[in-house]
Amino acid sequence: MRKIIKLLIICIISGSLGGCVTMRKYDSARAEILALQNTLDKRDAELQRILQSNETLAGQNKQLTDGKLSLEMQVEELIKDTAALNTQRRQLEVRYKQLLAQGSAEASRMLEELSRNQADLQARSARIAELEESIAARDRALSDIRQKVEQALLGFDGKGLSISRRDGKVYVSMADKLLFRSGSFEIDPEGARAVRQLSEVLAANPDIDIMVEGHTDNVPYRGTGQLRDNLDLSVKRATTVTRLLLENKNISPLRVISAGRGEYMPLSDENSAEARAQNRRTEIILSPKLDQLLELTK
Repeated sequence: MRKIIKLLIICIISGSLGGCVTMRKYDSARAEILALQNTLDKRDAELQRILQSNETLAGQNKQLTDGKLSLEMQVEELIKDTAALNTQRRQLEVRYKQLLAQGSAEASRMLEELSRNQADLQARSARIAELEESIAARDRALSDIRQKVEQALLGFDGKGLSISRRDGKVYVSMADKLLFRSGSFEIDPEGARAVRQLSEVLAANPDIDIMVEGHTDNVPYRGTGQLRDNLDLSVKRATTVTRLLLENKNISPLRVISAGRGEYMPLSDENSAEARAQNRRTEIILSPKLDQLLELTK
């Protein structure tokens, strides 16, 4: 685009010096150049916004993963503490009985300590139960949404669609052969049908967050126009799928995040045609809202 603007300027200057361009034609050409420059600036700003969103998304993903690990560590520590407290309690009970038999004044103090120990033990047990129930509820939600997605997309088995669960999320992976032609971000009818069927499940489950990621292989993009490279292509494909999901008015745009990963998160590092085909995909990543779990970690 910048090269086109420079060529227009050169043509105008050359024509003006040659006396073959009127002032009206000069003004018209100058207006066209300004319009083209404005369009280019808007597109650059849009790319920067998308890249910033991509960075924010990566930070959110790390926060959620760290939160889950923190919860699991807390559960392990509480279980260890509970076992130690049980041992201490038994020791106190033995000591208390000994002192009581001796008629010692120490018995009263030991009884109070034993009561405090029992209250602390009950509080820790309640905390463990709360954390374990939150984690179990999250796992049940993941299993439920995966089952519903598999039922909705049953007719697309063997057509470049796969569903898996990892890192506490459900991944709906759609190969490019299902969604897009080579180098294009216009979705094919069969792929659009799969996305719309998935949107019905997501609309019926408002507590599921949605992330749409576009991925390419490592072959440099050779297109022209508004796309410069594989990163641009992956972003555009992700937003195409996102817009199609949002055609379902029962899905709030606040639930959905789009991201372009380019060739930087491949499923396979091999340089074969099969590996490159595997890496060209769009992933719709589903996860239960973690507000309650994140609040517990605080």
